[in-house]
Amino acid sequence: MQDKKGTAPVKKPPKTPKEKGISFGVRMWIFFMVMFGLLGYSTTLSILFGVVGGVAAGFIYAWWHITDIPEKTPGSDAQKTLAYVTEQQSKIKDNSKFKRKK
Repeated sequence: MQDKKGTAPVKKPPKTPKEKGISFGVRMWIFFMVMFGLLGYSTTLSILFGVVGGVAAGFIYAWWHITDIPEKTPGSDAQKTLAYVTEQQSKIKDNSKFKRKK
């Protein structure tokens, strides 16, 4: 593909996983529709099962190819509890009233 002047090739931006998942899902829809038709299912069922298979395959494909890592993951309850207990222990250690006598 070239620009309007025909001098330099125009680069297409890379497809996102969502776009790739949609195109893969459409291809799988056609594949499943043809295969169910060849297996002897009615046209209506072949189309319906093809759509279900295509949507499922598209979602799986898009999910499989996601490379973005979330910036910040929320802390789990266990991590919050552990941080709270650690904080309380350090307060107790710092408090002179609770120091052990030797």
